[in-house]
Amino acid sequence: MVWSARSSSTRAAHAPIISGGVVLSGGPDGKLRAFDPVKGTAVRDTALSASPGATFPAGDTLLAVADDGTVTALDGTSGAPRWQGALAQHTRPDFALYDGAAGLAYAFEHAPSGGSTLVTAVDAVSGRASWQRRLDGVLTPVGTAGAGELVLTAMDENSDTAELVRYAPTTGASARIPLPFTLDGPQVAMAGDVAYLLARGGSLLAVDTAADGTRTDLWRLETGVGRASAPVLGEGGHLYFSAADGRLLAVDTARGALVGQTRARLSGGKLTHASDLPAPVTAGRTVVGTAPDGSVFAVDGADPAGW
Repeated sequence: MVWSARSSSTRAAHAPIISGGVVLSGGPDGKLRAFDPVKGTAVRDTALSASPGATFPAGDTLLAVADDGTVTALDGTSGAPRWQGALAQHTRPDFALYDGAAGLAYAFEHAPSGGSTLVTAVDAVSGRASWQRRLDGVLTPVGTAGAGELVLTAMDENSDTAELVRYAPTTGASARIPLPFTLDGPQVAMAGDVAYLLARGGSLLAVDTAADGTRTDLWRLETGVGRASAPVLGEGGHLYFSAADGRLLAVDTARGALVGQTRARLSGGKLTHASDLPAPVTAGRTVVGTAPDGSVFAVDGADPAGW
């Protein structure tokens, strides 16, 4: 173990946030505590009007949304405020996506009727709204494709994901991409125009969001993973994700085939529960995973068959 720290917050625990070169987690009295990533020492506490769990990392900016809808942007390194205010037309927005290439954070808010979703693209550093649009349906931003086009999931009346929506802010055009079957709470990774959706229960679906024909699904794989982290793309056309039992799995995105997995790493031989499963981290060909037994491990992403 390199270091550990126990939160003194009485609130529910949330996955740590990494921003501005520090590790951020819930601190005393609902404050956001920053730790040195090497030494593990606390370097500051930042008072928030929102809970740490309502804080969204957007590059080196932290966006905290209070219950009254006020958004506070903080410098991730120093904790100093960058801007504060309400987003126009929003009552209580959520942030779901950050596009590092454009520097835009995407806020969304479902209408009480469930008939539409207000989406706003916000410059994370300045707070300036780049564009805003109300789109039909219960939507959540999950990725970008093409030249700054936004990809969103769309839920049906049963709260399952039934479609993807691709919206082009420059033209205002939107396209709906029906899925071949509904998915329960999928987490999404984007690679170009292709969306990889990993649902609860382990169904993994690859969808071409730019396909002109009626068939947009490229492949489907049943991974058998009941609870999984968000999927992460790495070098060599591999998609990685972690399972609740500590396994790290690799899928070949060209063929839709499982090509490797590590052994399970349980805590005392038992399956433990965590509200969040941290996604793997890629650094070149190295993939780093975490497990319920408290271990952090690294594997060669270029050779998943040898795991």
